[in-house]
Amino acid sequence: MEKDEKRYYSIGAVEQKTGLSARQIRYYENLGLVNPERTEGGQRRYSEKDVLRLLRIKYLKDNGFDLKSIKEKIEEFEKELFLESKTDLSPAELKISSLYPVSNRALLLKLLENKK
Repeated sequence: MEKDEKRYYSIGAVEQKTGLSARQIRYYENLGLVNPERTEGGQRRYSEKDVLRLLRIKYLKDNGFDLKSIKEKIEEFEKELFLESKTDLSPAELKISSLYPVSNRALLLKLLENKK
C-alpha cells in the first residue's frame, strides 16, 4: 500500500473493530459525529480516522458522557490538534481552552516558549 493510499472499512468491519452495532454507528452518523465516505452505490466506507473517532465516542459514552458533551469534546480535541499542527501561528493567534486537559499541554508549552 502506498503512503497516500487510505484504508477504508465496511460498516461490518467497523462493528468488529469498535464493538458498536451498525445501528449505533448509523445513529452517530445521523448526529453528525462521524461522516464516512460513500461508494457510488451508497455503501458507507469508514476511514481509520472514523474508526478512532467511534472508539473515542464509545469510551466517553461508557464513562457517562452524554452525546451532546461528546460532540463538543471531540470538536474541541480536533480543533486543538489542528492548532498544534500549525507551526506558523504567532503566540497571539494561539488560544488555550483550558490549562488542565493533557491535550493542551503541547499548546501550553509552545505558548510559554514564545514568551521567553
